[in-house]
Amino acid sequence: MAHSRHIEAPRAPTLLPVAVFIALGALLPLLLSSGFHVRLAMLIWIYAILCMGFNLLYGFTGQISLGLPAFYAIGAYGFGMLQTMLGFPPLLAFAGTLAIVALLSLLIGLPLLRLRTHYLAMATLAFMLIQNGVANRWIGFTGGQSGIAVPPLEWAGETLGRTEIYYVVLVMASLTLLLHDFLIRSHIGRAMQAIRDDETAAQALGIRVTRYKLRILVVSGVLAGVAGVCFGITSLRVDPSLSEFHVLVSVLTIVVMGGLGTRFGPIVGSVIVVLLPQFLTSFGAFETVIYGVFILVFLLFMPHGLSGLFERRRWSLRRRSSPQADAQAREMRRSAE
Repeated sequence: MAHSRHIEAPRAPTLLPVAVFIALGALLPLLLSSGFHVRLAMLIWIYAILCMGFNLLYGFTGQISLGLPAFYAIGAYGFGMLQTMLGFPPLLAFAGTLAIVALLSLLIGLPLLRLRTHYLAMATLAFMLIQNGVANRWIGFTGGQSGIAVPPLEWAGETLGRTEIYYVVLVMASLTLLLHDFLIRSHIGRAMQAIRDDETAAQALGIRVTRYKLRILVVSGVLAGVAGVCFGITSLRVDPSLSEFHVLVSVLTIVVMGGLGTRFGPIVGSVIVVLLPQFLTSFGAFETVIYGVFILVFLLFMPHGLSGLFERRRWSLRRRSSPQADAQAREMRRSAE
């Protein structure tokens, strides 16, 4: 059984923070000085999309899947192959890719969701290893270690530039953020959190546990596929490295630093994980050591991540002005212990 956590009470949706993130994202290309910085900004949004799927599945539903990098790679490969091999236009290739990823997620989820905790984690990790092996060895289909090319996006016969591609990725990330926010703040999110805390109790309350878990698994797989498509259109090449362990480590680091099971943890964590190495390059051989120290600091002193720290401060402020919020804050602390 997953450890108990606080289930948020129903409240009116507040989209202002979401709008702020999207507005800041829209302004970024105007503030950045080089194409390299725009590339980093795109990578932040791509990782945020990938980790929002992981956050829904594990952070809010308690189902730990280590196989999302496989769907990330399948999304990128599928988008490229449907265009180069079957001649699909980009929009049709995008829709076809998401359909393929959704079907695979469903087929994988039906047998694997009978497993729990570390058994589910190991089974989904095995799926990632299988996908990576196929990508490496089936050279005639996937290009092997060299990978495949992804055609550049065009509009009205003109190839889109880096800034235009950035806004395409931003649109994808904005839609993902709105979906993520809607799910966790609706009755679906409360059902997900009930399943995370105690599946038996959730089932006794009339929640269709298996159906919810399967649907969220498919949603997380599709979001990983969207992230893969975004990677394909930014890099114009896909190879087996998309489903290697370093991607999984990045996902886990993002949720640790950003805050697992928090509203904006995937975005906050993605900013940290993408930008922190850029600041540490001046330390030379000590870069990896310092990076590891940062992770330990977050684990020891901010176990709920940076976004979780902000949320707890917000609860603290509400507690001072509302007796009801005070009771909810006490419940949250007891649940976290």
